[in-house]
Amino acid sequence: MTTYSFIYLSVLDSEEKMLSDLAFILTENNIVNPERYEFMLVISEAFTNALLHGNQLNPQKKIYLQVTINKKQLIADIIDEGELGLKEIQTKKPSELYGSNGRGIDLIRHYANHAGFTEAENGGTKVSIVMERKLEEITF
Repeated sequence: MTTYSFIYLSVLDSEEKMLSDLAFILTENNIVNPERYEFMLVISEAFTNALLHGNQLNPQKKIYLQVTINKKQLIADIIDEGELGLKEIQTKKPSELYGSNGRGIDLIRHYANHAGFTEAENGGTKVSIVMERKLEEITF
């Protein structure tokens, strides 16, 4: 089991940095498509929500990302320092299929085997994601 921890400022450039960091660790651990794409999509959606809705692009606030990779699962926690984010998630209406935004939580719930939304110790929102590995058995 390997765990990686990152801290990002709540600025738009952080999303590109996070995606680069995530791509690196997935490559390092031989995570390939479709797992790679789905995990990156889910983490990207959670990160964007933390950046825009949780921390509201306040550069004084941080986003914490922890990723754990083992033989059976891809696990991530994304924590912001915002306020009322959990309440927004709990009262969220279903998104419009062809809407230009508002589908992040729905995408997370669709692709993740488990998606938990809780209040973090710092008062922000913690998104916990578990995706089961799709390892194929090799037969001879």
